[in-house]
Amino acid sequence: MLIYKRLFIALMLTPLFITGCQPQNDAQLQQEITSLKQEITQLKSDMVTIGNQVKDIHTIAMRSQKPQYKTLPTQTNFNDDGRLPLLGDTAAQLAIIEFSDYQCPYCKRFIDQTFTKLKSNYIDTGKIQYLTRDFPLGFHPKAKGAAIAANCSLQQNAYWPMRDSLFKNMQQLDDALYQQTASNLSLDMTMFADCLIDETVSSKVDQDVAYGSSLGIRGTPSFVIGRVENGQLISPKLVVGAQSYQTFALLIDELLANPQKSD
Repeated sequence: MLIYKRLFIALMLTPLFITGCQPQNDAQLQQEITSLKQEITQLKSDMVTIGNQVKDIHTIAMRSQKPQYKTLPTQTNFNDDGRLPLLGDTAAQLAIIEFSDYQCPYCKRFIDQTFTKLKSNYIDTGKIQYLTRDFPLGFHPKAKGAAIAANCSLQQNAYWPMRDSLFKNMQQLDDALYQQTASNLSLDMTMFADCLIDETVSSKVDQDVAYGSSLGIRGTPSFVIGRVENGQLISPKLVVGAQSYQTFALLIDELLANPQKSD
C-alpha cells in the first residue's frame, strides 16, 4: 500500500513542478524533477513485480483448492436406467452423482453453501446432469427412513422439494415430518403411506449403499464426477467431503475444457 501511495503522490506532484509558476533555469528544481522521474520509473517497475507476485499467489491458492480425488473405472449404466433423481439436461457432457445422508451435517453444509451455486452455474445451464443416490450411515438411525421418504416422493415427482425439506429439518426427521411435508406438497397420501412400508423402496436404498461401497465410498457427502459418453461415465473422479463451490468449479471447468483428458 505504501508503494501505491507514493506513486499516487508522485504522479500528482509532477505536473505542479513542471507547469507551475517557477523561475527559469532553476538547477535545484531540475534536479528534483529528475529525481522524481527516476522514482516514478522505479515505482512502476515495482508495481509490475508486485503484479506478477499477486498472479503467482493466486495460482498457488487456486491449485490448493483443487480437490483430491480417486479415479474410478468407467461406470456403465451410471443413471440406473433413468431411475435416479435427476436435475439438468440428460444430454449434458458431464455428470455428478451425489451420495448423501440426511442426518449428515456435512451434507447439509454442502447443500447450504455449494449446491445452489452449482445448480445455477452448471446444472441449469445444461453443462451437468446431477444425480443422487442414498448412503445412510449406520450410526445415523433416522437417515434411512428419510431416504425412503425422499424416494417415495420421487414416485410422485416431488423428490427435490422433499429433499430440500428433509435437509432443512434435519433435527426433526421422523414420520410426522414426512407426512406433513408430503401433505404440503399435495402428494397422494395413501400412495405415499404405502410406499413408506414398501420393502422394494427400502431395498433400493440398500442397493445404493452397496454400490457406493463398491466404489470405495465410506463417508458422506461423496461425489462421482465424470464425462458422459455413449451412456457411460468415463474414468470418473471420486471426490469426498463438503468441498467449496470454488473447489468443484476448478475440477468441473478442467473436465469441460479437456473432455478427452484421462489419467
